[in-house]
Amino acid sequence: MTEKTVVQKVKEAISGIEIGYFDTAKGFIFDEYFKYFNDDDKETRKHALLLFTTMLGNWYSKSAVVFKPEIECLKYEDEIDTDFYDFESYLSSLLDCYQNIEKEFPYMFERIVRYLTLIEKDEGLSFEEWFPEINSDIFKELREKILIPNSNLVQECHEMKYLFREVGIKPFFTTDFFEE
Repeated sequence: MTEKTVVQKVKEAISGIEIGYFDTAKGFIFDEYFKYFNDDDKETRKHALLLFTTMLGNWYSKSAVVFKPEIECLKYEDEIDTDFYDFESYLSSLLDCYQNIEKEFPYMFERIVRYLTLIEKDEGLSFEEWFPEINSDIFKELREKILIPNSNLVQECHEMKYLFREVGIKPFFTTDFFEE
């Protein structure tokens, strides 16, 4: 059996997103999706970013958290099939190519900014406190380059139908369709 592509893995993981948005979490097929944020293939790039957006959306809605501090991951190290995603690598990759993401996928970029901002705010805990094993410079850079300059996106974020259209997801609810 051939290994699934990033696009296939993401499509499987987000199946049903048009109904449950980010409130319904599913199991993700583990991969290092951050490695594809700047992939030459647009579909691969788009789907890797969509899965990251979904991970953040699930985290924000509290339906699933795949980014855990090292201390929490160690609790589960003996369990079978327990994969945690490396938050630092995802943020580093985001920082490396955020300008391209913002231009190419502006609605996905909105959601990423919104969720990263609101997750920290809602938890009442800075990322530095939450993930002490990660060099705090990455969080400082994240705020300075992405979150603070785009803070308006937290309140001005477009409806989900814009994201769906951008990534090619067929809406389920009539309110998520555009009038033609």
